[in-house]
Amino acid sequence: MTREDDGVIRSLAQTDPVQVDTKHRTLTGVVYQHTHREPELTPRGPEPGEHVLYFATPCHDCYRLHYTYYHEYDHTQTRLARYECRPDGEYAWHRTHATIQTITSPTGGDHE
Repeated sequence: MTREDDGVIRSLAQTDPVQVDTKHRTLTGVVYQHTHREPELTPRGPEPGEHVLYFATPCHDCYRLHYTYYHEYDHTQTRLARYECRPDGEYAWHRTHATIQTITSPTGGDHE
């Protein structure tokens, strides 16, 4: 994924369909929550901006796509997590370690 994906991710809103292609599978679902925070300069140094998309698949699996970026230089990071039941019976977000290749926006098309 590249920095241009920021525009695609930013354009997604609640109830928009979304398709996330990873190296080994394609996830299709509907966005149910989207949060955004701008990058900022703090006393510790620059903090990245972030978009967090929560989406659900037709089989009711929930995923969290966490996208971080900086305006000052070209660096982005994308992480995908799945909401699953832990062995102790509690539910939590578990990283999938999947490599995100593309995100398809229903209005913007395919972006790499």
